[in-house]
Amino acid sequence: MKNHTQSETKNTAGADVDDAAGADGDSTAGADGDSTAGADVDDAAGADGDSASFFSRVRRWRLPRQVRAVPVVVVLTVLAVLVGVFAYLYVDANDAKSTMETAATEQDQAAKAASDYTTKSLTYSFQNTDGFFAAVKENASDALIKRYDEVRPTLTQIMQQAQVQASGRVVATSVTDNGDGKYTVMVFAVQKTQNVQNPQPSELPTMLKVIVSKTADGWQIQDYGPAE
Repeated sequence: MKNHTQSETKNTAGADVDDAAGADGDSTAGADGDSTAGADVDDAAGADGDSASFFSRVRRWRLPRQVRAVPVVVVLTVLAVLVGVFAYLYVDANDAKSTMETAATEQDQAAKAASDYTTKSLTYSFQNTDGFFAAVKENASDALIKRYDEVRPTLTQIMQQAQVQASGRVVATSVTDNGDGKYTVMVFAVQKTQNVQNPQPSELPTMLKVIVSKTADGWQIQDYGPAE
């Protein structure tokens, strides 16, 4: 009996030791396993968190640059458009100014041509009728030259018989642009005349209409006569 009791005691003690060992083993293994697994999860989560935080910082760094770049592009575009508009307006204004200056210059030249011709036509002497007709034919149109040729014998006779002498001066002009290089010039002039019957010079105002045109050789007198 004693031996049997001791044997059961040993078996009981062994079982307790085994259970304790098993419990300690399970506890240790479970704790270690759970601790290791938790650490791995935490590490992975930490790594993912760090990565997400890094890319988030990168996005935060880049976003302001992109946001700032949008207004810069818009401003540059607007400036480019404004530069183009101002350049166009500048060129257009220069062209308009040049056109106006050219028109003004041509009107002045037309007025001068008409004034010079009027002075020649109002200035003559019975002592040099040939010189008078040569002067009025210069820079005149064919039609105007023909008219002078037709009246030349009559005018020559009148000037010589009355011993007419005359001189003219232009007081004012008014120019109208007819287009295609043609201008109508209204000339207000004064002619001083004297003859056998009136030896004392007298002045007579007159209004003349002169049509001039610009040619490759200069200015030509198309028509000349009293203003209507």
